Amino acid sequence: MSQTILVLGATGIAGRELVKLLTAENVTVKAATRTPEKYAVKGATAVRLVQEDASTFAPALNGVDKVFLSALPLDVDAPAKLIPFIDVAQKAGVKKIVFLSAIGAELDENFPLRKIERAVQASGIAYNIVRPNFFMENFSEGPFSGAVKAQGQIIAPAEDAKVSMISTEDIAAVSARLLLDDTLSGKELALTGPAAITHEEAAQTITALGGKPVQYIAVSENDLINAMTSHGAPESAANYLAGLFRNVRAGHAAVVNNHVEAFAGRPARSFEYFAQANRQHFQ
Repeated sequence: MSQTILVLGATGIAGRELVKLLTAENVTVKAATRTPEKYAVKGATAVRLVQEDASTFAPALNGVDKVFLSALPLDVDAPAKLIPFIDVAQKAGVKKIVFLSAIGAELDENFPLRKIERAVQASGIAYNIVRPNFFMENFSEGPFSGAVKAQGQIIAPAEDAKVSMISTEDIAAVSARLLLDDTLSGKELALTGPAAITHEEAAQTITALGGKPVQYIAVSENDLINAMTSHGAPESAANYLAGLFRNVRAGHAAVVNNHVEAFAGRPARSFEYFAQANRQHFQ
């Protein structure tokens, strides 16, 4: 049965991997982006969607059967943008939403992503929620990549806490399965990598396998916030990230499960695999 899937965050680290998988399955993919004129991925059709502009929602949702829903990174205002989107999706006849949340989101009813989870659950639309741990790609392309490349440093307020970091390849693989298999609707899955490691161990692995000498610099929350804001990040985003690391230090990000293997049909990518596969990003 033919179906059309709208992927929010199609240019993001996780969204682009999902687009690859869905187009390989010959699914009709609409890739949501602020600048569709700059988007060129074989098999996907770019559509304009700006989360701050609700007038872009209905046109993007036209003819869409299912949605991969994701917020902008570290966006404390995400509920004000995406809850109205969910309402428009319901009116447009969307049959399923797979929402990209974050590990532990369900533990704090005031957390922005939890508020969106609640809206998805209450929408009447069939849904899945995926709650991945920290992305491995944060070191190669995400918020920590700049310091890794320029200074050879991973700078984070993580102390020596362990994190079961996950590759976005695995997030995409599980999300694709959930989007395509309607028998799995209603499942809410925490997604982890195959092992919990410290940031020091991550630095050692990138040094050994990624071809880039890297050291871990443990800092305080205030140091992180000051560094981010001094480089132009909104204070709200800096506080958001600092809060996530509070959970890391409390041990909430060290859990390991086998959901990737169970739903993607293969073992989760190891950090060693990630470091080798992304050598070009560390140079």
